[in-house]
Amino acid sequence: MLAKARFFLHFGLGLFFLYFVLTQNVLCQVVDELTETGRQIAKNANIIPEMVPLIREKADKGDAKAQYVLGWMYFTGQPVEKNNQQAVQWMTKAANQNFKFAQTQLGLMYLAAKDIPDNYALAREWLTKGADRREADALNALGVIYSEGLGVKANGEEATKYFRGAADGGFAMAQFNLGYQYYTGKLVPQDYKEAAKLFKQAAQQDYVKAAYDLGVMYRDGQGVTQDSTEAIRLFQGVAEQHHLPTAEHNLGTIYYTGKGNVPQNLVLAYMWLSLAADGGYEHSKKLLPTVTERMSAEQIAEAKQKAQEWSKAHGS
Repeated sequence: MLAKARFFLHFGLGLFFLYFVLTQNVLCQVVDELTETGRQIAKNANIIPEMVPLIREKADKGDAKAQYVLGWMYFTGQPVEKNNQQAVQWMTKAANQNFKFAQTQLGLMYLAAKDIPDNYALAREWLTKGADRREADALNALGVIYSEGLGVKANGEEATKYFRGAADGGFAMAQFNLGYQYYTGKLVPQDYKEAAKLFKQAAQQDYVKAAYDLGVMYRDGQGVTQDSTEAIRLFQGVAEQHHLPTAEHNLGTIYYTGKGNVPQNLVLAYMWLSLAADGGYEHSKKLLPTVTERMSAEQIAEAKQKAQEWSKAHGS
């Protein structure tokens, strides 16, 4: 039951290319995945409101597993009213019984619970216990704390140490986060090749942000040989599996400009930009009229048909 805890957009060259979309909202990622883990625990346990009194009774009698589950219930608000104070109270009871699953999750809860005083210090305390056991989600979360300066001074050496510990164990989110450190060079020396290597590792595990950002690096030749064909493969995979409008937009701009080893194709450019625009992406909405001006009525009709067929095939 350990949680697999596990886009700042810089827009350049007019409306043609979205440059590196590294969100580095790693704290939000941790919180989102933590919450999702709790929901899955509740779902898999088939917990219904009528079961809450029984779980509470067991928890009151000192059952660590019941305390752990009750903590998740209060944290996620399923099937009880969300209450961070109650969540950490029950999770702490389980953690204090050396229920190892509870210790790392308690640290992650404190990381998310900004309404609790000294939450970052408490998060660090409990996450360190998990890190000592080489738990990937605890290592990654400590990397977040030191990279973001959450209750401590930002420290690139400490952040990369923890991220590396989780990344070397194959933890995709940590691979992405460590790659971000090397890409930006904010806390460690910039190294595009290392960033690309780490993004590739995470992308192979279907970590969507890594696949997207690796596509940007292939498109622009950052740390890898410039290869628009590979960029298209990555962007298209993200678009097909996750319907990410920025990926659809980048596909459209590559086909519009004929970047690198990919020839210009206005039909495909229109198709992808229209899909991104339909997804609410404003930059695609603004670029579409420019593309349309260069197309014949037949090309526009073909592009619209392709977009409709793609949407039908991929449920978007």
